[in-house]
Amino acid sequence: MDWRGEEGVRFVTESSRGFRSLEHTADKMIEAWGATLAELFAAAAQGMFAESANCAQVTPDHEWTVEVEAETREELLHAWLSELLWVSEREEAAICRVEVDRLEEQPWRVRGRAWGGPPPADVPHTGAPVKAVTYHGLRVWREGDVWKARVVFDV
Repeated sequence: MDWRGEEGVRFVTESSRGFRSLEHTADKMIEAWGATLAELFAAAAQGMFAESANCAQVTPDHEWTVEVEAETREELLHAWLSELLWVSEREEAAICRVEVDRLEEQPWRVRGRAWGGPPPADVPHTGAPVKAVTYHGLRVWREGDVWKARVVFDV
């Protein structure tokens, strides 16, 4: 489900996971959530791509597998999102769906798949494309039964 809330802030939810855009001075910022860390990582990835591509106009006929590891949860989320961004740039594709197949702790590792395809040439970006995932304000935490993250992207 996709809708706009107060002040045009975008919310997207799929069962127990989702994301929302947050106001940021110069860059793009999202808050993502999920019932598990795997759901959180998938929601954060979809949030990263959501405002720069109209997925309704993209045929997701390509699939990519992504696997990264890091020292901490935050570094893992950064590496995961950065790797997905690199795949989309390398393949010149709009990524419209992301699933996490495995997420492990000690060492921190995540493996997942992304689906997408080339955006139609006659359909412009719906927003500024993400150039990079930043460490600025990057946070992953648990609030009750929900995992949350806040991520700022350079646009």
